[in-house]
Parts: sequence; C-alpha cells; structure tokens
Amino acid sequence: MGATLQPSKSSYRVFAASSHSLPVLRCLSADVNPADIVLRNCNSGLEDLEKLSPLFGRLWNSHSGPFGTEYEDLVPKFQNSTFKILFSSKLDMQSSYLQPLVSPPEWNLLLSKLSEPAEEKRVIIVCGPKSSGKSTFTKLLCNRPLSGATANKASPQGIALLDLDPGQPEYSPPGQLALVHVQDPNFGTPFSHPVPCGKSKIIRAHSIASISPSSDPSLYMSCVLDLFSHYMARGSAVRDCPLIVNTPGWVFGTGLEILVDLIGRVKPTEVIYMSQDGPPEVVGTLKEATMSTQFLTLPSQISEYTTRTAAHLRTMQAMSYFHLNSGSTETLSWSGKPLTSIPPWEVRYSGEDSGILGVMCYGEQPPLELLAKTINGSLVAVVVIEDMLAMPGRDDDQEEGYVGSPTQEDHFDAEIRVLDHSHEPRRIEEPRVLQTPAEQIPYFNPANTITLDPRYSHSIGIALVRGIDVRRRRIQLLTPISPSVIEEINELGKKIVLVSGKLDTPGWAYTEELNMKISQDKMAEKLAAGMTDAEEDEMDLDDEDAGDGEETDTADGVEGQRNAGDGFQDAPWVERLDGSKGRGVGSRVWRVRRDLGRVGDGGD
Repeated sequence: MGATLQPSKSSYRVFAASSHSLPVLRCLSADVNPADIVLRNCNSGLEDLEKLSPLFGRLWNSHSGPFGTEYEDLVPKFQNSTFKILFSSKLDMQSSYLQPLVSPPEWNLLLSKLSEPAEEKRVIIVCGPKSSGKSTFTKLLCNRPLSGATANKASPQGIALLDLDPGQPEYSPPGQLALVHVQDPNFGTPFSHPVPCGKSKIIRAHSIASISPSSDPSLYMSCVLDLFSHYMARGSAVRDCPLIVNTPGWVFGTGLEILVDLIGRVKPTEVIYMSQDGPPEVVGTLKEATMSTQFLTLPSQISEYTTRTAAHLRTMQAMSYFHLNSGSTETLSWSGKPLTSIPPWEVRYSGEDSGILGVMCYGEQPPLELLAKTINGSLVAVVVIEDMLAMPGRDDDQEEGYVGSPTQEDHFDAEIRVLDHSHEPRRIEEPRVLQTPAEQIPYFNPANTITLDPRYSHSIGIALVRGIDVRRRRIQLLTPISPSVIEEINELGKKIVLVSGKLDTPGWAYTEELNMKISQDKMAEKLAAGMTDAEEDEMDLDDEDAGDGEETDTADGVEGQRNAGDGFQDAPWVERLDGSKGRGVGSRVWRVRRDLGRVGDGGD
C-alpha cells in the first residue's frame, strides 16, 4: 500500500477487505536474513456488522485458520482467525474476485519522484474520471513519506490531505469535505476509518449535505476555499506539511470549471490526471489552466471485478460511522448492536435552553408543515455556528434585512465571496426562523433558500433523526459524536444547526434488526443441521449478490428479508414484498436529467 516499514516495536492495524484490492507484503531488504513479521488477530468489532447488513458479508476470513483449510492438519493448534494468508489467488474459493493491490510502473516512478525532498513545499492535486484510481493513488502518495523514516532520515511531520470528494470520503462520513492532518499510514478501506484515529485528526470540515458537488457548486467551492485558507493560515498545524488534494470524479461541464478554478486559486506544484485516455477536451482545458504548473497523466487503475458499487460503499461508510463506539479515537472499535437498541440523544428544540438554533434545508425546501416528516428517519449534518455572521442577513453593518459584504475581509474571504452567490446582496425575508405549526420545530425560512457561511461555521459529523417527541419538544438523534465534543461546544457558548439535504436515505438503519434476526435464525438452523463453516460457505456462495445488480439508493438487501418474521410489518419505512411480488412502476426515486443536450443521449 505504498508503505515501507522498518524494524520497530510499532504495530499497525490492517483492514484487508475483499471488497477492495488486497495489500501485498514484500521483503525489500537485500540482506540474506529473512524479515520477521508478526501477524495477530484484529478483533475490532467491525466484523460484527455482517449480522446487520449483507453488504458486510464475506469481507474477512472467519471460518479458517491463518493458512486456510488446506493446512489445518499441519497447524491444528490454530483456531479461526480474522485473517488468512494467500500465497496465491488460486488458493481460495473466493479467489474469483480477490485481487492484489498492484500499482502500475508509471505510478511507482512518479511516487518515487514525489517522495524526494523538494526545494518548495509540494501542493499536489489529484484529479480524473470516476473509478480511475484517484483515492488509491492518494493513499499510496500519503503512505510512502509517512513510513519512510530511517536511522538517517527523520519521520515527516505529516501530510495535509484536503479530501474534496463528498461521495467517497476517506476519513469522514458521506457529504463532508475535510482538511485532515494525516500522521499515520493508512492500511485500510475508508469504512475502516470513517473518522481519523491515532495521531491523525480532522483540522476542519464542512458538510454540503449531499454526495455530489453538483447540488450546489458555489457552496461546494466556498467550503473548499475556506478549508484551504485554514491550511494556509498562520499558526496552522499543517501549514508546513505538503498538501495533497483529492477531488471528485466530476470532470465534465461545471465539474471541469470547478477543477480549473481550484487550480487557479490553490496554485499547485503538480496536477496529476488519472487517465491517459482523455477525454481530449478535458485534458486540454486542464493543461491550459496549469500554465507553469507541472501537469502529469497516469494510467487509470481499472478493476476487472468489483463486489460493491459506489452506493454500497457509501452505505458501508455511513453504517460504519454510526456503529463507532464513541470515546477514544486512538483505536477505533465498533458495536454490533442494531441502532434500534441504542438510546438516542434527546435534544430540546424549543423553549429555554434549546439545544439547537433550528433546522436548515439545503437544496429542495419542504413546506413548513412537512418539515417534520421530511427529516424524520433521515440523515442531517451537525454544524457548529462559530459566529452569528454564519447566518446570511446577520451583517450588522448593512441595511436592515439585506445581505452585504463586510467592510474588512482578507484575501481568502474575498475569494469565497466571489464564488458563493448565496452571499450576494439580496432581500432576506422575515422572519428568518419560522416554527412548524404542529411540532413547533424552528425552521430557517425556506423562502430564503440560504446556506451557512463556511467562514463562520464547521461540521462535526452527521446524525440520524430517530424520532420527534412533539409533546416534550424533543428531537431524538443517533450519532457517534463524542459527548465531550458537545460539552465543549456548550461551554464555549456556541450554537448548533441541523442541516438537511440530499444525503442517501439510511435504509440500512431500518432493516438492521431484521437482518440480525435472519442471521440468528440461520445460525440456529446451522447448529441443528450440524453444518460446518465450509459447508455453509459453499451453500451461500451462489446466493452472494451483495455486489451484483444495479446501483440504487436502497442497496440494503431488503428484498432478501421476506421471511424475517412476524415483526416485519412493524418496521417503519420498510416495504414487505411477499412471494414473487415486485415494486411497481415508478417506485424508484425520480431524477432530473442534467445532460439531455449531450451527444449520444438520444437527443436530436
């Protein structure tokens, strides 16, 4: 995974899931003496999520020793292990979709070059089409210097990672952009670290409440520039660290305009485009934008077989995030309990000592009377208001009721304001905050269609709205955010806004308890039949369809839960399909086509 480990007493957790390319161990020493590697089981609790979702099924070794069933007679003392050593991809029944992590020679040459000392601090932008290997290359690019300490070479002070892909973030839940100080090598998949652990930490984060920047490009860019301004700020913990910018795979139309704008404002030392196959118009535009900056192209890393779609991986990332045990982030651990069994936070939303300022909606603005139904059972971003100037219309120097520009602003503030059209002078409707008629939930006036100013606010995570207690004026939230973080916010007198947007519907949360019941029933049947683990694997192999089929918003295995028991009809937001019954025409989410004018889409 790009790391070179030296002899030491340090240990590293490696999450080698079959959903991704597997890490390869190689001895690079020229010494005749062999390298000694100590492998131990890693019982983090992440493997327990298999009982709650089929998406986590068959990811890890769980039914054999570390050398597989072929060598059980030779090493009988080994019990079931969390890992299995594959000396060849042909030695495992799952090998049809197991692939080693292999970086092309062009990648290795550039990685070696970029790891060498430079006269100026490196600022590298990694961009390219979807599924071209941007995240993999970024991981290799971070791991190499972080693990390169030797007796003659000091360990670097870390890497600043500007993660700008809200759909597939590396160290945060979906919908979030983050500036991360990475100080430890990354030996896992994104769902194995939905928050940073060890020495690594998030410096600042923003939520766009969407998995794509296309929902609000101006908000997206204003958040990006604010994160970059914190990287450049005096006294920043990461100002002297090299910066690596990982971008989303949106390289056409507005996405290309965002990339060009980003290059012009960040002024990187290198721009790496992860494709040698064009499209020519994209490559040509980026070359023109780089000007004096070095523009490099690398071959894409295309996987021949994937067991999980992008929607599946987002679901796994969100599920892993919500099942984190809150507390120490030195070593992450997970709970295998369904979210329905976890007591929620109860936050007062009305009256004195209210826990939130209100609810704000990005994108579509539901009517006042439908807000409660809109957010109930959905994911919301938890945003801290550092200053009331984060609210559009709160500039005291301007005429009453209008949004204007502050009289004094630094360079990066001006850059943000140019891009964020939501802060152009315009009339703000009064009152700014309304209350829903039935529940009395404070709701930022939907007539204004406003967004928070990222200069005066930041995100600390996401929460799932479990329910709304109208009588007691409480909103019930499930979130892994540490209580100490909330206490610190309260002590500083800061306020919180819940932001609803276009995050994926958490269908996985509605069916966890049903999946657990199915898992328990299967285990009981297995014990009654005296079936071995190998026989169970062979029987289930034909039914393994977690990665098959079309990518949908409800990739939660609901179809396979038709015999979950009598309690099925009591599960909220879950449709039961009996027998061969299917969903009716038009049951999927309707989407607006934004590319009707492109050639090849059936237009005239």
